[in-house]
Order: sequence, then C-alpha cells, then structure tokens
Amino acid sequence: MTNTTHIYLDHSATSAIRPEVLEGMMPWLTSQFGNPSSVYRAGREARHALESSRARIATLLGVGPAEIIFTSGGSESNGTVIASHTNPMRPGVITSSIEHEATLEPVRQHDIHTIIKPDSSGRVTKGMLSSLGEERLKNTGLASFMLVNNELGSINPIVELSDFLHEHGIMIHTDAAQAVRTIDLVPIAKNADYLSMSGHKFGAPKGSGILMVKVGTPYVPLIRGGGQEQDRRAGTENVAAAVGLAVGLELAIAERESLVAQCLAFREMLVNGLTNELGDSLRINSSLNDSSPHILNVAIVNSDGVGLDGEMLILGLDIEGLAASAGSACSSGTIKTSHVLDGIGVASDVARGALRLSMGPQTTSKEINHAVEIVSRVAKRMM
Repeated sequence: MTNTTHIYLDHSATSAIRPEVLEGMMPWLTSQFGNPSSVYRAGREARHALESSRARIATLLGVGPAEIIFTSGGSESNGTVIASHTNPMRPGVITSSIEHEATLEPVRQHDIHTIIKPDSSGRVTKGMLSSLGEERLKNTGLASFMLVNNELGSINPIVELSDFLHEHGIMIHTDAAQAVRTIDLVPIAKNADYLSMSGHKFGAPKGSGILMVKVGTPYVPLIRGGGQEQDRRAGTENVAAAVGLAVGLELAIAERESLVAQCLAFREMLVNGLTNELGDSLRINSSLNDSSPHILNVAIVNSDGVGLDGEMLILGLDIEGLAASAGSACSSGTIKTSHVLDGIGVASDVARGALRLSMGPQTTSKEINHAVEIVSRVAKRMM
C-alpha cells in the first residue's frame, strides 16, 4: 500500500529517528555488538560507549552520571517511580487528572492517592496544593506532574511546585517526555527528585528512555534479575539506544531556541488560518500562554455546537495526506473522548471533535499553510 501522507503534524505521538542519531547508533547495531558486561575488548568498548553516553546526558541535564538510568521509555520510567514509593509513614501520592495514563494508572494502584483537577489551561498551581490542607500533605510522600501536557502543551511550573512540595517533605517526579525539544531541563532536573524522558519524542529510537533519579532518593527496581544499571534495572543494556539518546538530546538542546521560535510562528499561522476558514466552528483548547508552542489542540464543531466525528475527521485528513491526532497516541486506534479535555472542562460533545496538531524540527511553513487548507476542507465537508 502506498503511503500518501506527506504532511506530518503528530510529533507529540512520535518523531522519526534523526539521521545523526542513526549514524551514531549504527556501529553498535552492527560490527560493535559486544555485551557491555563482558570483560574482553568488545565488551569493554560497549561499556565505554554506554557510560560515555550516560555521562553526556548527565552533563546536558546538570546532574551526575550515577543519577541517570536507561529504560525502555516514558511508561516504564513513570511506572518505576510510582512503584518505588513505598513509604509507610507517608503513603499518599498526588497527581493531576490530565496526566498520561502511564502515571495515572500506577497512582490509582496506591490505596491513598489524590488526583487534582487542573485549571482551565491544564496547569497545576501551588495554591491547589496548598488547598489540600496540612493533614493531607503530611500523609503524602510523592507527587507527579507532567512538565508539558502531551495533548494541550500546557506547562506546569515544576520549579515552583518543587519548592512547595519539598518544604512539606514531599518528593516530586515530572514526566518531561513532551518538553525535551522546547524547554531548558537543567533547572527542572535540579529541582525534581525524578525526571523521565522518552527517546522517540526527540529523534532517538522508540523503546528507549531516560530516568533521572537523584542520589539518595528512594528507588525500587521494576525489572529484577541482574546487576545492570548499578543494580537498578536488570537486562543486557541497549548500547545503541543509549548512544542514540545522547545524540538526540544534544541535537534537541542545540536546536531548542530556533525550534521554539519556529513553532511559535507556525502555531500562530495555524490559529489564524483555521479561525479565518472555520470561524465560530473552531474552538481553541490549548492555552496560547504558558504552553509549549509545538502543540496546538483545537475542537471543530458543527452549527449545533457539537464536535465533528473525531475518527472520521482523522481518517479524512489522512486521505488528504495529513497525519494528525485526536488526542494521546497511546490510545489511538480506539479514539474516545479525551480525559485531558474532560479534565479542563471541555464538554464531551465538543471534545469528540478534538484535533491535536504537533510540530517538529522538520515541519515547514509550506506544510502549515497546506495543513490549514486540508483541515478546513475536510471539516467543512463534514459539517
């Protein structure tokens, strides 16, 4: 089957491996395939590549190499952090209602947990934490909040939240999967106790991830049975993926300033273009302030104010050559009303017509203009 998609606006779901990343990985996928736990030369070379990548990543985040653990991605990292919270004196866990399910589901497994409703832009504030009351805070040992929401792009004030939580003896984890390309992670890593990233969100391979765990912070291995990763994650290390993560992170940081400027301009083009074409049928779900500019979430409604059929909208765009998303990619294939949009108060009959457009380094202004034409044309046909 020929793939007719030529405009890709679903970078929040995944991005292609960068050529530089693949080039760095190739030796470790082919000729230099040694097991990093082996003591002969091929093993030592693999170990050097693994630890060199760990050190590069640590330097980029402003942390120590011992604080970096390689994982299979954001879901494993998030689940490991939540499962590591076993403090019987402070068993409670706090999160928000619009987190990724990879955080929400593990949190729900804790007998004592608090799920905060964010504000209308999708942000958690210090005031919301304070309003929980001293008794609830004293019974809580861990909080987990996304840095950038994967469906809206809203940015949580993690440094401010960290300060408040630490004053109350509560550790904080942040899922930074959507933030790598647009936000300086150094101050975030400095203040958070745990930080997780997923490689395929910033040009590294799928099935690769980074978990930062501050020295002295509680940690319980999710995968046991070997001494790898300093006894923190069993299994032969994926050297190629580690190299790819280091290269991908270096590229993302080097390009961050220019990408943010580019995405700000492109987001404005999308908002203005779609508003001109669709008028009152367009609802902007993403906040255009305090949000990462690479994500724009909108809803398209008919004359009765009811959202268009989300599945048919996505398929219609696909036929026209535009790849976009109705929400989180991890629930794609079973398009349903987004728990994120519900969490910020978007009515379910509107949310069914939600569309997420997310941009990356390869996105061009020509593609954005063409995307406006395609979305408008398909939406008008469905009204």
